[in-house]
Formats: sequence, structure tokens, C-alpha cells
Amino acid sequence: MGKARAGIAGVVAAVVVVLGFASGASALEMRTYGKPFCRGKPVHDYERVLDRLPAVRHPPVDERLPFGPRNLSLYRAAWSRVAVGRGGFGYRFFDETFGVRKKVVLRWDVTTTLTRIDRRGRVVRIVDGEHQYLGVERDIGDRSFWLDAPRGPALYRYDIEFRDHRSGEVLGSYSEYFRVVRTKIRMRIATSHDTVRPGQTIFARVENPGTVWASFGVEYAVQRFEGGVWTHQPLGGGVWPAIGLYMSSGGSGWCMRYRVPAGAAPGSYRFVKQMEPQVRGAHDRRFTAGFRVVG
Repeated sequence: MGKARAGIAGVVAAVVVVLGFASGASALEMRTYGKPFCRGKPVHDYERVLDRLPAVRHPPVDERLPFGPRNLSLYRAAWSRVAVGRGGFGYRFFDETFGVRKKVVLRWDVTTTLTRIDRRGRVVRIVDGEHQYLGVERDIGDRSFWLDAPRGPALYRYDIEFRDHRSGEVLGSYSEYFRVVRTKIRMRIATSHDTVRPGQTIFARVENPGTVWASFGVEYAVQRFEGGVWTHQPLGGGVWPAIGLYMSSGGSGWCMRYRVPAGAAPGSYRFVKQMEPQVRGAHDRRFTAGFRVVG
């Protein structure tokens, strides 16, 4: 595995372990309770505007360049097509024969361009560009075709073109859209129903319509408003396990459950949960979602 790809793979693996609690492993299964509401849905799609732009030619889905040497792939170096605050876009090579093949003979001219566009895909201005010559490469995984975007919300088109150095023939050209968005902290929790009767069960799920990821644990509380103050209601279940969960921007899911006791008094109740936005300097914040118990 190439060093560049290996480094990214290691990071991805680490992230997947963390996200596994929230997206593919037992925590999510435990917290959906078989309810569509708890499985969640997108509450804000920040890539939608990109999908509405004029069609462009993307690199092959299998990452193999049709004009390149065997076992050489081109992969996207950006985590997402949406960056928060500032970001950029680019590609890197991965040589599947790393450690066996000592060199790759390319003799290509590679030109990358970053263009700011409007919501119809029209050019506003050229932001940046770079030209690189690839000859006999002994560590192709170190080659990067990354361009930084200026700070602040905007739409961009990234273009990369490969030419044969000797003939000038265009071997391939590809494009991708991405955007930079403002930092928006808009985490919340929402209940499955506004009212519930004694003996019934109500659910509350985590929702994150903002642009930054949310982190949280499995613990939560249910409170009842009585005598002018909020008082905790018994949930059962013992000690909360120390599990770290994450919710991506625009996502929702992972439920909290409250089975209303048969003898519960009517009135105002609420779920309470601590969550932390994944942005520098942020701290835990308390979020609530109210509901009523009716007779």
C-alpha cells in the first residue's frame, strides 16, 4: 500500500471505529428500536446544490485511469465535497504494487485549476491553478494535486487534465464540484410525538442540521415540570456505558426511549441530553425536547 494511501487508510480506520458506534454497530441497532423515526433521515443535505449543477466528467468510479499504467489508481483526497469554514479539493495516486514496482514511467503534464462558480455553474473567477510534470516517478504516492479554496462560503469547480508530455495529446480531463460553508452549530433533539399517555412509549432522536459534527454519549435524562421546577424521572438501566457517538452534519437518528409509567401524572415532560459540536473551543451544550403526558 502506498504511503499516502496507507496514511489516509489508517485515519479512516480510526474514524470508522468511532463511527461504528453510531453508524453500523450495536449502538445504532440498540437505539433504533425497530422504529423508522429512530433510524433517522437527512435533515439538511449540504451537497444538494452541487448535484443540481451542470453535469461534469468525473474520474472512473473504480479509480483506474484508462490511460495509466496497470495497478495505478487516482483517488479523491478530500473527505467530503463540503468543507466547513475553509477547505479545498484534490486527488492523489495510489500504486497497488507499492514495494514491488520500483518506478512508474508516466511522462505526463498535469494541470489543475480551481474556479469559483455561481449556483448555475457559471464562472465567477479563477482562484488557483498548478502545473506539474510527472516523468519517471519512484514514489508516486507522494504526488498530490490539491488546491486550497479561500475562506468563506462559496461554490467551486475543480478541474484536472492529463496530457502526454511529448505529443501534447489530452489523455483525460475530469472535474468535481465542492463547496465551502459557514460554521453552523444547530444540534437538537426531537420527539416522535407531542403527546403520550401513561403506559405508552415515546422516543427522542438526535438531529444535526448544522455543518459541524456532533459528539455525545449514550446518557440522557427525562424530567417532569412540577412545583415550578424540573425533576428527574427514573429511567432504569443502571450505569451508562462510556461510549463516544458522532452524528454527521445534516444527519439524524440514534433514539432515546421513555416508557411512561402507568401511574404517571399528566403534565409537561422533556428529554434532556448533552452534546458537543466538533469545532475548536466548543463545549458540551444541553438540549431539550418537550412533550406532554395526557390522561
